[in-house]
Amino acid sequence: MLPLQKLVTDSRFWIIGVCYSLAVMTMMTVFVHQVAYALDNQIGKIAAASSLGVIGLTGFCGQFFFGWLSDHLRDAKYASCLGLIIMAAGMMILLNATTTKSLYFYALIFGFGYGSVAPMMPILVANRFGRHVMGSVYGLVTFLIGIGGAIGPLLGGLIFDTFGSYTYVWQLNILTLTGAALLILTLKKA
Repeated sequence: MLPLQKLVTDSRFWIIGVCYSLAVMTMMTVFVHQVAYALDNQIGKIAAASSLGVIGLTGFCGQFFFGWLSDHLRDAKYASCLGLIIMAAGMMILLNATTTKSLYFYALIFGFGYGSVAPMMPILVANRFGRHVMGSVYGLVTFLIGIGGAIGPLLGGLIFDTFGSYTYVWQLNILTLTGAALLILTLKKA
């Protein structure tokens, strides 16, 4: 068992925790605010709501792909980085999504990248800390992720209320995901 004090002083724990907390922060912001954004852009209610389903479907495909990819790379952090970059690319599309077609295109791209989150977190934890402590390390990482998930929608709402637009929300998400992608590349092996 890995002592808690050793874990919380390990930069690898914080890199994984912060990167995935930021990724989930952006995901939850999108899930809460994307339909309202689409409606503000005169995209129909059914198309706006069903775009969330498209994210779920392509996310399912992304889970298989990123799990497979991590098995074929010398370090799984590269697959994780790619997933975060694809999410950021999806956010760039959402920033200018004013039609149903562009909203669905965003959902395809973002959703595929979103699919990287579920398989990559436990893979990186196991690769860095070993399977013998995976439960405790993963549990603490998900605590950080919960904080990010709670902050995202609130922060998105505050930004929208302040500026009357989702532009700054999506731009912040792009910067956040890009920063997390770069930070994950600094993750050292055991």
